[in-house]
Amino acid sequence: MSAVGSDFYGQSLLTQTNQSGVYVDKCLIVPGENTSSYLSLLDNTGEMLVAINDMNISNAITAEYLAQHGEFIQRAKVIVADCNISEEALAWILDNAANVPVFVDPVSAWKCVKVRDRLNQIHTLKPNRLEAETLSGIALSGREDVAIVAAWFHQHGLNRLVLSMGGDGVYYSDISGESGWSAPIKTNVINVTGAGDAMMAGLASCWVDGMPFAESVRFAQGCSSMALSCEYTNNPDLSIANVISLVENAECLN
Repeated sequence: MSAVGSDFYGQSLLTQTNQSGVYVDKCLIVPGENTSSYLSLLDNTGEMLVAINDMNISNAITAEYLAQHGEFIQRAKVIVADCNISEEALAWILDNAANVPVFVDPVSAWKCVKVRDRLNQIHTLKPNRLEAETLSGIALSGREDVAIVAAWFHQHGLNRLVLSMGGDGVYYSDISGESGWSAPIKTNVINVTGAGDAMMAGLASCWVDGMPFAESVRFAQGCSSMALSCEYTNNPDLSIANVISLVENAECLN
């Protein structure tokens, strides 16, 4: 579910997404509005230098719009949301998810504060270092601080934390006590755009498939690695088989 404009980009986005096998009939088409756009400038290593975006159409994803499709949402196996949508829309999702687990991508340190007071309603949160610091108010100076930050999240009711720590890898933690580090996968980085989205998609897919937590994190890292190694935002070769092969044969950085 999303919102697009009644422009060429919106129609193209819906068509291509549908052709890839995604059900898009509940997406909102907003007459007279531009489909959201994002432009980033990367350096010669694929790292982002600066980015600009037009996300105004996301304001059309209101609590009222979501409520119209409440039954559809509550039949999902998992709900994935991010902090690009309004605080009110996020609140509606978290208040009305029923027993469906909600996975949230904070998106940025600026936007993540929308869910700070609702961590107990979130199943899985996937922040990076800065987003975790912003939400917890605890500095992440190194690996030794990670368990402290994870404990803070669980004390506030979060079920699962998947914390991206750059070159240190990914720290994962469950409110039941399971935790650990998953080493970074050696990757030839071509384009950083879309890597976080690929990782979240991997986590959600693994949840639906009933994969153990630690294995889910590793699979999600494989999804992210495939996104990083492709010039396109979405790697056309991304598949379960290719990710499994990558993870099984990957070289770790530490």
